[in-house]
Formats: sequence, C-alpha cells, structure tokens
Amino acid sequence: MTSLLSKLSLPLLQLLFLLLSFSTTGRAEDNITINVLSLMYSPDVQEVEVDSLNAGFEASLTARGWKTNSKARVSFIRPPSYDTPVAEFFESVVKESEGKLMIVFGPFGGPNTMWVKGELSKHGAVSFGPLAFSTEVREWDPHLYFISVEPNAELLALFRYAVVFLGLPRVGITYLKGTPSGEALYEFALDISSMMGHELCGAFAAAGGVGADEDALAAEWNQFVETRPQAVLLFAPVRNPATEWFIGRIVKDERARQMYVLAPSTSQGPLIRTWRDALYASNVSLNDGQLIITGTIPPSNLLTLASVRRFREEMDNHLKSNSEWGGFSKPPHFSTDEAISDLMMTGWLTGEILSQALHSTDVLTDRTAFMDSLYRQRRYVVDDLVVGDYGNECGEFASMQGAMCNCNQGGSAVYMKEVVDGFRMYPVINGFLMWGVSQCSSANVKVYAPLYGVFILIVDSYITERSARRWYEGASSVPADGSFENDRLFFHPFRRKLSEVAGDLAQLVDNRIVSAVFGGVTRDALRLPNVTFINPLAASPIVGKFRRNVLLLSPTVRQQLYVIAMHLSNASTGAVSAAIRSKRAEVIGDVLNKSLMTFDVALKSMLLLKESDTLVDHLPSSGDVVAIGLTPPDAHAIAQYLQSRNDRRVYVLFSEVAQLYDEFVEAFNATPAAVVSASRLVFATNLPHWADKNTESDTVAMFHAYNPRESTWTPLRLRGFATARLLRSIVPRMKRISPSLLVDFFYTESNIRVDDMHYGPYSDVECVKGRVTAANRCETNFGAGNISVWSMSRVLDPRVPVLSRGVTPSLEYAVMDGSSLSPSQLAGIIVGSVFFVALAIALCVLLCLFVFNSRDNNRAPREPTDPVTLIFTDIESSTAQWSTHPELMPDAVLAHHTMIRSLIMQYGCYEVKTVGDSFMIACRSTSTAVELASDIQRSFLQHCWGTTVFDDFYRNSEMQKAEDDDHYIPPSARLDPEVYRQLWNGLRVRIGIHTGLCDIRHDEVTKGYDYYGRTPNMAARTESVTNGGQVLLTYAAYMSLSTEERDQLDATSLGPVALRGVPEPIVMYQLNAVPGRAFAGLRLDRDFSFEESEDPTSTSASEHSSTHMELSGSAQTISDALHSLLSTFKAPQRERLLVPYCERWNVSLPRRKGRVWDDAYCEEVIRRIAVKVGHIAEHGARGMSASSGVTTQSGSSLIIISCNPYLSDASPKQCSRVPVSSGREVNNGMTENDAN
Repeated sequence: MTSLLSKLSLPLLQLLFLLLSFSTTGRAEDNITINVLSLMYSPDVQEVEVDSLNAGFEASLTARGWKTNSKARVSFIRPPSYDTPVAEFFESVVKESEGKLMIVFGPFGGPNTMWVKGELSKHGAVSFGPLAFSTEVREWDPHLYFISVEPNAELLALFRYAVVFLGLPRVGITYLKGTPSGEALYEFALDISSMMGHELCGAFAAAGGVGADEDALAAEWNQFVETRPQAVLLFAPVRNPATEWFIGRIVKDERARQMYVLAPSTSQGPLIRTWRDALYASNVSLNDGQLIITGTIPPSNLLTLASVRRFREEMDNHLKSNSEWGGFSKPPHFSTDEAISDLMMTGWLTGEILSQALHSTDVLTDRTAFMDSLYRQRRYVVDDLVVGDYGNECGEFASMQGAMCNCNQGGSAVYMKEVVDGFRMYPVINGFLMWGVSQCSSANVKVYAPLYGVFILIVDSYITERSARRWYEGASSVPADGSFENDRLFFHPFRRKLSEVAGDLAQLVDNRIVSAVFGGVTRDALRLPNVTFINPLAASPIVGKFRRNVLLLSPTVRQQLYVIAMHLSNASTGAVSAAIRSKRAEVIGDVLNKSLMTFDVALKSMLLLKESDTLVDHLPSSGDVVAIGLTPPDAHAIAQYLQSRNDRRVYVLFSEVAQLYDEFVEAFNATPAAVVSASRLVFATNLPHWADKNTESDTVAMFHAYNPRESTWTPLRLRGFATARLLRSIVPRMKRISPSLLVDFFYTESNIRVDDMHYGPYSDVECVKGRVTAANRCETNFGAGNISVWSMSRVLDPRVPVLSRGVTPSLEYAVMDGSSLSPSQLAGIIVGSVFFVALAIALCVLLCLFVFNSRDNNRAPREPTDPVTLIFTDIESSTAQWSTHPELMPDAVLAHHTMIRSLIMQYGCYEVKTVGDSFMIACRSTSTAVELASDIQRSFLQHCWGTTVFDDFYRNSEMQKAEDDDHYIPPSARLDPEVYRQLWNGLRVRIGIHTGLCDIRHDEVTKGYDYYGRTPNMAARTESVTNGGQVLLTYAAYMSLSTEERDQLDATSLGPVALRGVPEPIVMYQLNAVPGRAFAGLRLDRDFSFEESEDPTSTSASEHSSTHMELSGSAQTISDALHSLLSTFKAPQRERLLVPYCERWNVSLPRRKGRVWDDAYCEEVIRRIAVKVGHIAEHGARGMSASSGVTTQSGSSLIIISCNPYLSDASPKQCSRVPVSSGREVNNGMTENDAN
C-alpha cells in the first residue's frame, strides 16, 4: 500500500501544481488593468464631434465587456471636461498608470499630436488612432500608431477623381500659406498635377491668423477665379477666417457657384456647417454633388460591407444601453446624420484594432514589449476591412523580400462621399482609392493621366444605341490589372439625340477632358476639330476622306467592298447588280464600281435608292446583288429573298450585319429553309468567331473567360472587348494622354499587335508626288487586316469554314485597259496615236532610258520578324535645279539613278520604290546599308558631271542665305577651290537610315515588296532633316551594328534630335562618308514627305502658277497635243496616263480637294507638264540653233513621248528624245508634218 502511494504521489503532485498554476494565471489576467486615456478632444472641435469619436470607441470595447481576448480589463479614462488642457490631463493619468500598460486614444489635431510625441517617448506609451491633418507628424515614430491614411493620400484621391471621373481640365487649390504643412500640401498637389498631365489652373493661398484683409482676399480671389476653375481642392483649415471667407465667395460669385469643392475628411463637419450658413446667407439652394469629401474609413451607410453592418449593430446597442450618450438621437440616427456616424465608426474601428493588439498576455505588463509587438509585421482584419501591415526598423534585404519596414501607418484606402439634398452623404464608389497592404503609404502610388473615353449613345436611334451599348459592355468587361500605373482606361456615357450629338459634343470637349470618343457618331461630329474618334459607329455606311483624328480598327466600307470584289472574281458568278440606299449612295457606288472593275467583275446595274425606299423591292430578279444601307426589316426580307431564289447570292457589309445581329440571326434561324439559305448571304470581316467554343484565338478565349454567358457572345461585344484590350496595351506606354498624343501614338507606332489582333499600318504621310493614288500607301487611318469572306452559315455555326481566307486589301484600283474601252474611245486613241506618234516616241525615251534589275525580289528582305534597314535618299534642291538648268537635269538625274542602282545591285540590297529623284532602299544588314550610303556619297564626289553649274548653284545658294542670315555660316561656299574639289562635286544627295521591324507586303500590282509601319516613317523623317551630302543614322540603326563595326565606323553623335510627329527626341549619328565635309544645322523646321524632293519654297514658280500664266508657244503645242490625245479618256484613265510624265519631269501635282481626279484637276496637271516641258524644249532649241545655224520659223519646240507604258508596247530601245522645230527637217529628212 505504501509503495502504491509512493508511486502515485509524483503524478498527483504534478497535476495539483498544474491546476494551481492555471488558477494563478487566471487571477493574474483578471488583475491586469490597461489604462486607455482619451486625448481625442480639442477645444477647437464641436462637442458633438468629440462625443461621436469617443462613443464609437466605447461601443467597440463595450461589445467585448471591456475585456481583451486575454481577459485583461480595459479602463477607459476620459477628461473631466473637453476644456481641460491636454498636457494637464495627460500628466494626471501618467501618475495613475505607474506600473501599468498605458495607451492613448487620439489625440485630435496637429498641435496636440506634435506635443504628445515627446511625452509618449518619455513614458514608453503608444497613441492609437491619432487624427491630425498635418504632414509634419507623419514621419516614422513607433509611438504614433496611425489607423488612417496620410493627408497626401486624400489629396491624391480627390485630384484623381476630379480628372478621371469628373473629367475636369481646370482644377485649382486653396491652402494655408506660410505653414510647413500647407506649403508641403501645395507642392504635393503640383507634383500630382504634373504626374497626371493636367496642371493646376490656379491657387488661392489663404493666410493664417485671426483677422483677414478683405481687400487682399478679394484681389487673391479675383486672380484665382479668372482662371475659370471647375473644381477646387479645399486643403486649408475651414475654421480659418480666410477659408470661411473663400467658401462664402464660392456661393456668392456667379463665376464660381457651380464649382466643385473637394475636401479631406478632417474638414467634413466644419465644411458642411460653413457651407450651410453660406447658402442660407445668400438664399441659394444646395447643388447635389457639389461638395465631395474623402474619408479614411468606409462610409457608415455603405451597408454592403460586413464591418459597417456590425458597427451599426454594436453602436446601436451601446447608445440604447448607455444614458451618458443620451444626447445622440436613437435610431434612425444612422440614416439621418452620416457626418456624425462616420466619426463614430472611426472611433469604433480604432477600438477594434486595439482589442486585437491586446490579444497576447505576455506583453500586457511591459510597455516596451507591447510596443514591439505592434510592429511584428502586424496586420489586422476587421470583418472585410484590412489595416496594416505595420513594421519596425529592418534592413533593405528584408524589405526586398516583402517585409514592411519603418511603417506606423495601417490605412491603405481612401473613401469618398458626396453631399446631396438635406446635407446627406452618399458613397462615391468610383472615388475610392486603394493600394493594398504592400505599401505603407501612398507615397509610391503613381497615378498617371487617364484615357477619358466618352462613348455616345444616340437615344433616338434604337439600332445605333443598342450597338454602342453592346460595344461598351464588351469593352467594360476587360479587367484592369489592379495597378494605378496601368489602370487608366475609363469610359463615360454621353446620351444625346441624333441632332444634338455634334453641338453637345463640341461643348463637352470645351469643358471636359475628352481623350477619345467612341460609340455612335454623325458626319457633323466627325468634322469637329481637336477630337479623336476611335472606331466610331455610324448609323449608315460612310465612305469618308482621310481624317487624321479618326482611327478605324474595323474594316472600312472600301476594304469590305474590295475584298468582296476579290472574292467575286474567283467565284465565277458573272455580272452582279447593286442596290444602295444612302444619302451618299453615289460615293459608295463609285467605290463599289472601282472595286469590281479592278478585279474584272462586270456590274450589270446599280440602283441608288433614297433612304425612304424599300430595299427588298429593288433587288433584281436574276443574278447576284450587293445590298448596302440595311434596316431591321431588311434582315427578314433578304432571308425570304434568298429562300425564293436558290441560285442567288446577296453580298452585304459586315458592319451592318453586326449592328443588326439579332435580326439576322433570328431571320436565318427561323426555318430549316432559312438556315440553308444562310450560305448565300456573304460578307467580309476581320473578326475571329465570337462564339467559337473551340477557338484558337487568344482574344476570343479571353472574351469568353470574362463573359461566360453565351448570350453575350456577339460581334459588337467582341469588338468592344478587342478595342479595350488594344487601349489597355497602349495606355501604359503613354505617361501623358491627350487627343493629339493618342493620335500621334497610332501614326508613330504604325503597326500595333495585341494578342492575335493586328492593327495597322497607320500613316499620316501624304501621297507621294506622281504616284497613282493608293490608300494604303498614303494617308491611312484604318488598320484592319486579315479580312476573310464569310457566309451567314458560319455566323450560325462556327464549324462552317470561311469562303475566302484572310487578306489585307491593297486598295490599288485598276483602270480599264485599251481592250476594255468602247469603240469611240478606241477610235480616238488610234487617231490620236497616229497623229502624235513622233511626239510620243520622243518623250518616252526619258522614261525608259534606264531599266536596271535593281528590284530583284530575291534580294528583298521578306521575313517579318527580322529587322530591316531602310535607306531614303533625295537630291538637295532638285526642283530649283530643274527650273534653273532644265537642259542638264535629265542627264544628271539619269547619272544619279544609274550610280545608285548600280550600287544597290553591288551590295545586294533591294530597290523598294523610286519617286522622281528619291529612292527607298531596303537592306537585310545595317552594315551593308552603311557601306552602300557611304559609296553613294563617294561615287557622286568622283563622278564626272561635265559641268560646274550644280556646284555654282549650291555655293550661290549658301552665299545668298549668309547675306540674309548673319548667324549662318556657309559650309562649302567659302572653301578654297582646291579644297572644295576634294569635298564636293555635282549633285548633293541627302541620305537617312533607320533599322526596325516592318509590315512587309507583296504588292499584286507592282509584283514587288513594300515596307510599311513605323520604320519607313522614321527613315523618311531622318532623311527629311538631313543636308545634301550628309548621311544620318538613327540610334536604332547605329546600335544594330556590332561593337566591332561601330568601332571601325567613322561616325559622329549629334545627340537627341526632335523629329516631326515623334513624341521623344531620337539620338542621331552622322556618318562621315567624305571626311572633312561640314554641314549646316539639321533641317528641323522642314516637314517631311517621301515625295518632296525639296521644300515648298524652292518649288518652281512655273509649276505652281500654271493656271495663272500664258503658255509659251512650245507649251501651248504640248498642251494641245495632250488634250487631243487624252480627250477620249475618262478622268481616272487620264490620271493613270499623266502620272508617269509628272514623275519623269519632276512636275509637282497640285493640291487635290478629293481623291478622284476631275476634269479641272486633269486640266491643271496638263498645263503644269506643258509649262515644264515647254521651257526645257525652248532652251534646247535655242542651244541647237546656236550650234547648228538652223533657223526656225517659230520659237516652238517639242519633246514628244510615244512609249507611255499605257499607250504603247514600245521597248526602251525603241524610245528616243527628238527636239522638233516647226516645219523644218530635224531627223533624217523627216519634217514635223511628216511626223504628225
């Protein structure tokens, strides 16, 4: 028995000790009292506001029975009176709290917080939730435990809201000048405005102190209000007399009465009271939403948050059970005074944080240990609110791994409210600004300029409104990435009637930030200046001219008709008819006719209908038909038409099918017969199938992921989604955004690819001189490519294949050749050809003298993923040289072409195109391009030009400029003749080189390769600023050389150079091809264009004034001959025939008013050719007369072309240049009459 007791004694003693231990611990916890003294008061604050904060704090602790999770008791000590000095009250509580954990709730106000900092450090205490609207106290101090965000964050949120969501271009600020906090806030506001690209329009600097000089305030006010501010950031203390005066003037002054007032949370109560008094004094009503106030905690009426709902419940219970707070109204208190309940929730949230901080028992008896525990990477979760992370001092390496260092601020969100009727406050969700717990403050939050997009809803056009709404639904489904730096795309609805769109949009642009316009538009709206339209939706098809500010992403009417015509040419369907219903039916019909003619598709008939006509009544009884200008009833009518005629096809625009998508799907799904007939409704589109569940398109896959309901899978929603994806990829690359900068981005980048969608090339370069008009080679504001042909069957079932694979139409329109002309036209050509055969033979030689095979397609760079180096060349002052030395320039230009083409072949490069005396050359290697450019300059220097007139011209031009400009130093005119001969000789050529990726296309008309996009634009811009004899390389070209090649290259850096149309300066290098040459400054004031061989000021007056001068005898003869020869041709055919002459004789085309040559335009071109060639002919005749002694009966001389490639099959060897004198024997006994 004794042994048994001895065996049991040790375990029993251990158990007894353990029980005693638990009992002791429990009693110890119950005996721990934590003193929390409230410094959350100030004599400058109304008592009801102080009571609200303290009552909210008590409500949180009351709900927990005034105990922490560790069972320690909390003693909340409030001042006996709110008039008690903070220092006096603090010292009394310090004495009571010796040996206890002491915590401060508050304090309230900047001065009190600044004072208490030193005392807290002295006594090892911590302040929870201080409220101080001062930047001075927001430095790292472990004794201040901030629950809210800093004042700068509220300023950032308000300015962002004014710009991003209100779209206000003119925002001002009022601040307290002469104080560190006020000046710091003003400087921060300047930084924000600069970062967002919208500078502050003005500032009202309120002076501190009791009194305010009325005259000084009035002067300051007038200066401020003259800037026409639309909003003011109110960051001066409202209780300041100057600020109160300022608020009163806003209400009184008609110029500012509608101005938004944006204020921080600490101004909420005083602002509302002051505003109410000002309205009453001026007998003015409150404007809903004019006052906008931030908050550091969620609005207390935002019932979607669980934390708000719990606060209201616990606050309600506390007020009911505590008679001390009887001054507060009982429920429905929370629904009548949000300003007071927001303060209560501020106090309540501080109590929640404190309760969680007091969780650990082992730190409740030691102030230092407790304070250290607050910064152990501490984060608090209160239902759906997150406060923290708090962190103590730590090293950079820990910070790099995600540790929060030196952070005593837990707030990471700014909330926002607007004041409405009855001075109630409603949440402004769009104004909320949250940056998460990964950052201690808003200091590193970057908010750049937004893309403020306005999408127009035309309320009295059902189809257009529905289309715009669906586009917006797709665009708004694209998620942001969550970063403020990149989340900068915002759409704002703009609802107007059709007749109001243009006028109201113009007014909106004057008063709001409008980066781009989307949705429904009218023709008048598209004419508005300084507005950028992106892929607008028109109520009816539009064939418009190039507008730089209208950026099109979908296939245009021209592109759709071109691709349809291409498909028709392969479908062997015979002749087609057309029915077009539109106000602009003639223009659309002309585009259709040109497209069909280009691909030899016969147009049997074309009906141009009024908008009131019924389309289906005019569809032909036989043959296929192109139908344009559809309305909702036409979908069912076309379905019935195709069901009744099994051998017919109807071709429509997909842009119209997309807008009438519901109607077409319903019509062709109605019956089995309708489903079958869907295969004969045909259109062209570049979209991937929006409803293909097995899609290979990245765009469609993401579209489905963010729009899971199949009923939302429509083409316009996909188009909106793709547009938003495009814009979200662009915006991060632009720190500043404006309508003009957005447009510049498209034309600078030229080609843009997002996911599997490609847009471009976009080009704002005018059509090159002398070329046939080609939409994709000139000014191009549309970027759709890969356009395929579908049937309606594929719309209904994505498994149905396309009818024609995707192509990017060149929009090169053919003109009928001789075999397609009418008998009268053919007869006219024969008679004219016989009569002027000699004339044609002589002129043709100048077009055919040199034919080198430098355009060997085997040498063309063709891989789109490989960089291409492009060279642009141009003769300096060529137009002036032609005017001054017309008898020498043909041979000189021939030598120029011969040397360059020989070098192109020698170096294995590719001649892309030649326009007049300008070359565009493509090389696979940059080093090859550099050697080629160097050899061009050296070849020109070593060539025997047979004359010094070109050098004399350049020297005289330099001397003349030196006389006109004292600062100009001639680079070559004053050189010693011997030195000059070593550096300069003959014609001078400008050369620009750039390397980059290109959009490479094979031209079906020229059978060669051409290069589009940013790279050729940059190369052309580089050449445009170069001087004659100079070679410039861009930084991209220079850096694409190897290190060894750069070391061996003789090049000089010219530093950053600003090029027209390029947002950022480009570093340029000068290739010293001929060492010793000096050049004038770069031609930075010149506009560039590949077609321009010289600046406009040097263009021959004879070319540009031909309409206003009498023609000489030779010129009149040439004019008459060309008129007789071309009289039987239509204007488009005359264009095709005259262009080669303009190219050869360097005749600049007059500025055209439209894309089509009319009779007046052809007349002007003929006169220009006649003036230029006549002048040269007379000069040549005078020279021949002087040398041969031949006397002519008149001064008229002719140079005649007979081998125009469109009129003759003559080979180059059969062409010759023959000067002809009237009635005299000039060529082996042949007289001019014989030649005729």
